[in-house]
Amino acid sequence: MNGCEHKSCGSKEPVWLPSCFEGRERGLKAHPYCSECGLVKNLSSIRPRNIGFYMNVIAELGKRHKIAQVQTRLIAQEMERLALDDKYGLDRQQQDKLFLGIVTRILNVSARTVSELL
Repeated sequence: MNGCEHKSCGSKEPVWLPSCFEGRERGLKAHPYCSECGLVKNLSSIRPRNIGFYMNVIAELGKRHKIAQVQTRLIAQEMERLALDDKYGLDRQQQDKLFLGIVTRILNVSARTVSELL
C-alpha cells in the first residue's frame, strides 16, 4: 500500500475535518496529516490495532487448527506488504477486513472462525 514512514505535520498546520465519536457527528476537529505523503491521520474512536494483536490471533488459530510455520510466515509477509499497521491510512474495520481476507486465503478456515477471535 503506502511505503511512507509518516511524519506528522505537527499541531501548527492541521486540517480541520468533520469528526465522529461513537457514530455521532461532533463538528470539526483538527486532524494531523503526513507532511511526506499528505495522508490524513485517522482519529476515530476505534483505534487501529498493532500487528502483534493479529499475530496473537494467528497463534490462537494455531491452537484450534493445524497451521504450518510457512503459513504463519506467509500471513506475516502479506500483512507487512499491505501495511496493516499503518495507523494513518487504516482504521480498525479496514484492518480487520484485510486480515480476514489474508487469513482465509492462506489458511483453510472460515471467515466466521477468524471473526470470532477479532
